[in-house]
Amino acid sequence: MTQENTANAAKEEDLAQEVPITIEEDVPVNEESAGEQESAENEVENSAVSQDEPPKEPTLEEQLAEMKNNYLRALAESENYRKRMARELQDTREQTRIKTIGEMVGIYDLLQMAVDHAGKSTDVASLRQGLEMSFGEFKRMLKGMGVDVLDAVGQPFDPAIHEAMSTLNSEEVPEGVVMQQWKPGFKLGDKLLRPATVVVSKGPANPPPAKEDTESSTTESSDAVEK
Repeated sequence: MTQENTANAAKEEDLAQEVPITIEEDVPVNEESAGEQESAENEVENSAVSQDEPPKEPTLEEQLAEMKNNYLRALAESENYRKRMARELQDTREQTRIKTIGEMVGIYDLLQMAVDHAGKSTDVASLRQGLEMSFGEFKRMLKGMGVDVLDAVGQPFDPAIHEAMSTLNSEEVPEGVVMQQWKPGFKLGDKLLRPATVVVSKGPANPPPAKEDTESSTTESSDAVEK
């Protein structure tokens, strides 16, 4: 056997050993399943498109309704705040009045005791002591409330806190200085409750001549003597 025949025989033997290839038949397509799949794909596409679309703007009627609701809500909140502030202010006034009356009750007791004592005794010293106790308690109450008593005697006249009822000449008190006080003044913090009623000095009735006038008179006298 030649070499060529030997090669052909080997090739035929290899071909005989290869696995034959079988072609499967086409699987029939279910039309209903295909339709459902296509519908699902369309829904997904539509959903994606709708997400990309901008939100719908409210209509004019909807905007007006929202503005009206906001206005009514703000109006109700403002009215509630006003009522709450009015109640708190009323409560504060009531508490202040109760505290003030509570302080004055003690003074009432002292004055009542002084009046009763004055009707039964002629001891002027004891009566004076009772009045001083009542007056001291009253001043203590005013100080506790933040009230300052203005004592104007000896102070320069200040129209902001003093009320001048008259003016008098004085040899001792300089001009423009308070020499008498009829009623004291009262201040609460920086607020003037009542000005002090005072009498202001006008200085001496016949003031001494000024120094220049004295020197001029002396010079004239000397000139007259020389002549």
